[in-house]
Amino acid sequence: MRIPETKIDEVRTASDIVDVIAGYVRLKKRGKNFLGLCPFHQEKTPSFNVSPEKQMYHCFGCGVGGNVFTFVMEHEKVSFVEAVRTLAERAGIALPQESEADYAQATGNEELYNACRAAAQYFSENLVTTIEGKLAFEYFHHRGFSDDTIRTFGLGYSMNSWDGLIRFAEREKLSLETLDRAGLVIKREDGSGYYDRFRGRAMFPIISVTGRTIGFGARKLREDDPIQGKYINSPETEIYHKSRNLYGLYQSRNAIREKEYAILVEGYADLISVFQAGIANIVASSGTALTEGQIELLSRYARNITLVYDADSAGSKATMRGVDLVIENGMEVKVAALPPGDDPDSFVKKHGRDAFLTLLDEAVSFLEFKAKLFQAEGLLDTPEGQARAVRSIVETISRMKDELARNFYIKTLSERYGIYESVLFRELERQLGQERSRARERRESLEGTSSFDGSAPIAARAQLPTVERDLIELMLDHGNRMVGFVFSRIDPDRFTNVRAREVADLILRHAEEGGAWDANTLVNEVEDTDLKRFIADIVFTKYDISKGWAEIDSLPEVPDPFEIAERCLVLLRTQEIDQQISETYRRLKEAEGKGDPTISYIQQVQALQQEKKELRGGTLVKGQ
Repeated sequence: MRIPETKIDEVRTASDIVDVIAGYVRLKKRGKNFLGLCPFHQEKTPSFNVSPEKQMYHCFGCGVGGNVFTFVMEHEKVSFVEAVRTLAERAGIALPQESEADYAQATGNEELYNACRAAAQYFSENLVTTIEGKLAFEYFHHRGFSDDTIRTFGLGYSMNSWDGLIRFAEREKLSLETLDRAGLVIKREDGSGYYDRFRGRAMFPIISVTGRTIGFGARKLREDDPIQGKYINSPETEIYHKSRNLYGLYQSRNAIREKEYAILVEGYADLISVFQAGIANIVASSGTALTEGQIELLSRYARNITLVYDADSAGSKATMRGVDLVIENGMEVKVAALPPGDDPDSFVKKHGRDAFLTLLDEAVSFLEFKAKLFQAEGLLDTPEGQARAVRSIVETISRMKDELARNFYIKTLSERYGIYESVLFRELERQLGQERSRARERRESLEGTSSFDGSAPIAARAQLPTVERDLIELMLDHGNRMVGFVFSRIDPDRFTNVRAREVADLILRHAEEGGAWDANTLVNEVEDTDLKRFIADIVFTKYDISKGWAEIDSLPEVPDPFEIAERCLVLLRTQEIDQQISETYRRLKEAEGKGDPTISYIQQVQALQQEKKELRGGTLVKGQ
C-alpha cells in the first residue's frame, strides 16, 4: 500500500537516526558525528559514521550509506514500506491499516516477518484465552515469572494440536508456504499437506534488536510429548540465523549500553529470571555454543562481557571456547562461576539479586579461570600437565589484539608458574605465527565470497572527478541558491561521471519545483541502492572541500562557498578545454598523415588556449 507522504515525513522526523542506529550499533561521539563498527561488514576498526546534522550514515570501509529508512531496509532486508512501518511502530505513530490485498502483495522477508508476528500473537492469545493454555500459564508462574515478565518477553503457548496454527493462519490469510519458510509448519512426508511444528509447548518468541519476532524456542510441558529434547527451536530461515542472534538483546540492549558491559548466560529461563530480578544487562546464547556472529553483534553495545557458567564439565569446556572467541574479537572478558548444581535461574531464585551481583563482582580474568579449571582437573599435578596448561593459557593470550595487554599477561603468567618470561615469549611468538597463518587462510577463503559487496560505491568514488564531487556537495549543502548559481553557468550534462549527472538532474528538478529538499530527501526518493550510497559518500566527505580549497592563497581561511563554486566551474571548463585540445591535436596529426589541410585544427587549438588563458583570472559564462 502507499503510505501518505505526510505520514512518511512524520515518521522520519520522529526517528532520529542516531537513536535508531544506536539500537544496532555501539556509537561513540567523534566531533560532529558518531562512529561505530559497521553492522554490514566485519571490521575491527570503526569506520561507520552517523551524522545527526544530516540524518544520514556512511561506512568508509564498505561504502554503504543512506538515511534512517535505508538503514532499516538494508539491515532487516525489507521494503521501504515495511521500513516505514517498523519505524512508525517504534515511534508510536499510527499508520493506515493493511488490507488483505496488502498482505497478498507482501514479498520476500516481509511475508516471513508477518507470519512470525501473527504466530506470536496466536501463541500469546492461547496462553490467556484457552483452558489448555492455563497449563503453560501455571508453568510460567511456577518458574517464578510474573505477569509483567510474561508480557515483556511475549511468552505464549502452542496448542496440543496438529493444525492449531494452520487453522489460525487460514483465518488470517497467511499462506502455508510462507509458514513453512518461516519454520512454523512442517511438510508431511507424503506431500499431502503440513502440520504444526510446535505442539503443546511453552513458547519463547525470539525477537530481533528491532523488536520483530523472527523465531521461537519451545519448552516441553507434557511427559507424553513425542519429540525428544526439553527445548526445540525454530530452524534456520531467511530471517532467523541462530548463530547471529542473542535471546533477550531487544529487551536488554539499553541496559547493556548504559552499563557498558553484558552478562552472558545460556538458556531462556536463565535470562528471564535474572532480568526479572532487576539485572537487565543480560543476554542468552539460546542454548547453543557461543559464536563469532553473536559476539560481533554484542560488541556493538559493549566491549566488556561476563560469562556466567555452570560448574559441570561440559559447561566449563564451552566457557573456555567462549573465552577464546571473545578475546579473539578484541573484547574484554571475565568469568563468573556458579556453585555446583546451580544455573543462573536456580541461583537467583534461591539466593536473590544481591547474591547474583556479588557473584558477578567476584568474576575472574580468563587466566584465573583457566588456572582454576586446570587445577580442578588435576592437570597441574604433573610436569606434562603443567606444560599443557601453560601452553593453553599462552594460546589464549596470543588471541589478544592489544600487544601491551599480551605483555602484562605474560608477566603475570611468569610470576604465577615461575617460568622465565623469555620462554613464555618464545611460545607466544610461535602461537602468534600460527594465528597469523590461520587469519591469512580465513582471509583467502573469504575472498570473493562476502555476503555484502560494497565495492561499487567505493569504485564510483574513485572514478568521480574531484571538481564534480565538490560541485554536487556544494549544492547539497547550500540548497536552491547554490543550485541556481551552478546551473546558470553549466548544464547537468557537463558532469562526466554518470552517477554525478544523475544526482545533478535530481537536484535541478527539486530546485525548479521550488520546494524544500536536502540529501535525505534525495536518498528517500531514489530506488537505486548504489545511487543512495553514492549520495551518502559525498555527504560524508564534505570536509575535503574546505581543506582542499583553503590551501589556495587567494581564498580566505574560511572561503565563501560561492567563490569555491566559481573556481570549480572554471576548473571544470579548464579540464574540458584540455581534453578538447588533446583531441584536436590527435585529429591534426591524422590530417597531416593523410596530407589534408591542418589550418583549421591549428586555429581551434589557438582559440582553446586563449579561452583557457582568459579563464585563469575570469569567471565562467554559461555556454562556454
